[in-house]
Amino acid sequence: MSQKNEEKAVSAYIKFLESKQVDADSVAVRAKFVRSLSLLLKGKSGRADFGKALEMISRIADNIDCHQQMNIAREFYPFWTDDIKMIAAMSESYGYDLSTIRFRSLPTKLEWETIAQLSNEKLSDQEDSLLGQYSQNLQEQKMVETTIQEKIRLARIVLLRLRDIPIHNNITYRLAVDATLPLFAVEELKQRFLQVVREFFYIWIEKTGIRPV
Repeated sequence: MSQKNEEKAVSAYIKFLESKQVDADSVAVRAKFVRSLSLLLKGKSGRADFGKALEMISRIADNIDCHQQMNIAREFYPFWTDDIKMIAAMSESYGYDLSTIRFRSLPTKLEWETIAQLSNEKLSDQEDSLLGQYSQNLQEQKMVETTIQEKIRLARIVLLRLRDIPIHNNITYRLAVDATLPLFAVEELKQRFLQVVREFFYIWIEKTGIRPV
């Protein structure tokens, strides 16, 4: 993508936020972050390049935490890819009230033992396909099998969380993650989950599509 197109994406994202009446301070924080991110995206394309740029910016951005960075990046992604369908769907559900969503119940304390127990949950064909694609991507990165299986188990948590809600898009994905994070008692495991969430999102959104219901 050319620098001109990246500037256009940043501008479109800012205008979108303003149209949704996001407060000026929040818009300024988002704008600063995506402008920095867009510099790393110069000449790049595709979700893999986007993910690498996000990894790099997370080490140097000093005004917001890692979790917020990930949320802003998810919002910005469809503007960077100029995905009109994704932007339109995001517009319809932007600001969706978390209190109206009833996510699938999970163990109140997520540790490796309780996460392993979730592996007994039968998955749909679509869910199996998503995890299969994620596993293939990890294999292509030459990861060891134990690491791949750990990541698959963590990605499964997101799929289980999203099962019983009527809207599937980047907003509800973010809300599902937000609702799950407090269940992790161990900080290291929480950070592993956030890494998986970031990686798995691009597979999930491409395969599932965005469909307000």
